Amino acid sequence: MSSVTQPYRYAHPSFVEAGDRPKLVLATADARGEAHPHFFEGRLLAPRLTAELLTTLQIVVGSRFFTPANSVALAIALADPVVTAGGGQLRFEGFSSCGSAYARVDLLPEAYDGEVVGKGTTNVDFNAPMRAALAQVSDTRGLAISVGRDALTLHSGDHAVVERKVALPLRWVRGLLEVQSYMASMVPRLDASAVEVNRFMRTLPKASTSRTPLWIARGPAGLMSTTRPVDAGVRITEIARLRVFQPLLARAKSLRVYADPAGQASAWVLDFGTARFTLAASAETWRGFSGEGQALRALLRHGDDGTGLAAVRAQLQWAPSLDADALAAQVGQPRDQVEDHLRVLGASGLVGFDLAEGRYFHRELPLDLSLAEDLHPRLGDARALLQAGAVTLTGRAPLSATVDSQGVLHQVREADGQLRCTCPWFARHQGDRGPCKHVLAVEAAQSLGTP
Repeated sequence: MSSVTQPYRYAHPSFVEAGDRPKLVLATADARGEAHPHFFEGRLLAPRLTAELLTTLQIVVGSRFFTPANSVALAIALADPVVTAGGGQLRFEGFSSCGSAYARVDLLPEAYDGEVVGKGTTNVDFNAPMRAALAQVSDTRGLAISVGRDALTLHSGDHAVVERKVALPLRWVRGLLEVQSYMASMVPRLDASAVEVNRFMRTLPKASTSRTPLWIARGPAGLMSTTRPVDAGVRITEIARLRVFQPLLARAKSLRVYADPAGQASAWVLDFGTARFTLAASAETWRGFSGEGQALRALLRHGDDGTGLAAVRAQLQWAPSLDADALAAQVGQPRDQVEDHLRVLGASGLVGFDLAEGRYFHRELPLDLSLAEDLHPRLGDARALLQAGAVTLTGRAPLSATVDSQGVLHQVREADGQLRCTCPWFARHQGDRGPCKHVLAVEAAQSLGTP
């Protein structure tokens, strides 16, 4: 299995400083080898809730909802969650080890009394002793938080560096990038109070397999689940992924559920007033988010001309909310083009997507993505087909073409507004996992005016 090695170097382990006024000290790392950033110092206004949110995030990161048959014995070291600071917000995000679930905790300015003193994104050390200490946090004792302060400042004694090296599968890296594009295409499907959701969760079967999809929808008596497709419903497999946030429902105000138009993924956003918890789940646990290809078309349209993309990137400035209309006015580009650029930046690890805000936010994943040359194999294959002159357009309206792929002629034709291909990839996925390399090559040939 292809992977990249990601080093984590922490000035000290994360811990909860005991005493009459406990303090959560989260150690940070920097993938570029620079000084450990200091992002935040302050007091949490809802200590127990924050502790539960961070614990739930780590449960997702430590979960494997699917294990391939040929890798049962494979042990993968877990990637630490990352924290983004900027615009008065702290965002903690992580990805399950199987690549089928993404979780993020957003602490809004109303969640703390303190100051975001830095801007950026970095890993935070979530170790076992720290998780155990979080379980003891209470509202009566309160909790202060320091994100990224150097150990030498907090303690006397020698300065030690904690270092871990983690092998991150490329499938995991691709999924962490791809999920942002998926969420950007989602629309709201269901709204419910936390009480209603908690009551509904108790009706779900105790066990579920990834091969048994459920559709969750609103019925005459409230939320309901069925094994039959429902147009207004949300499709989910392996409901163990939903049970992860069930302990949080007692404190939540409401839940909003989102899904992409094709029903291939869903996102569940719990609102706590001063904080939010987001869980995104792929259509199937076995396929995760890594091969979905939602940003491939934007990446292909971006091509080698990075002028417009660079202009949008220059406007990011660690903003907690990026409005496409405002960006379009600032850089003098059409809105659709700016949205394409934002998708490219998302697939490059430079922005995330906030469903509750309906906008992207700036953050730069602390991963050395230059080591991962296989992040978008279909895109590379499509460009190779173009360079080899393998695409012949045979019709413009509707679009049709032949693609010579290693001596095999594949037919690409437009039908009902969608390009369809005769290759095995399209036959297997019917476009649900993004375009195949042949469709990508034909779309590029059309935009270039290839005869």
